[in-house]
Amino acid sequence: MNAEQIRATYQQQLDRIQNNRTYSDHARQVLAAKAWSHASQQLEQARQAELSGLAIRRDQLNRKMFGSTGNADPGTVLARRDAADRAAAIETPRIAASMLERAARDGDRTLAQAIAAHANTYGWTEVVNQYAADNPSFAEAAQEWNSLPGTGDDFWETKHGMNFLLAKPGSIDRLSDSQAHALAAEDMEAA
Repeated sequence: MNAEQIRATYQQQLDRIQNNRTYSDHARQVLAAKAWSHASQQLEQARQAELSGLAIRRDQLNRKMFGSTGNADPGTVLARRDAADRAAAIETPRIAASMLERAARDGDRTLAQAIAAHANTYGWTEVVNQYAADNPSFAEAAQEWNSLPGTGDDFWETKHGMNFLLAKPGSIDRLSDSQAHALAAEDMEAA
């Protein structure tokens, strides 16, 4: 269920609880707390699933742009390590651009990719753009990467988290979250 569906189900439960006149006021509070607690947990699970899906997609795109997307034989692994070591020694964007041009001319895709990854790490945009111009699949992956929300950004994470908060119903709105969860854990026989 998505957040909207969870909220709709929660509201339906609250409406049923409030409209049922056979419950005592305390029973209504306990049932409302149970509904709130359950819906809050579902929303947190949905939030975590969304963050996890986003992290997985970012990892897939990162591998597509700068890493291996499949199983590599030992020779390929060694070539990638060698290329990464050579790229790590690059100290300026000018040298990176020159090496990238040479790698592209020689058909050394592994070195070109390593240089682009190194350039990306240091924010050498012109070198990354040079690599993207010659690699349409990289450009597509980079475009999607840039369109994804920025996890790790405190503002985005706070805003994202707010989308999954759930207001307590009026009968328990004065309770803290821990008090509401404790009330939700009460046995209905006692209510």
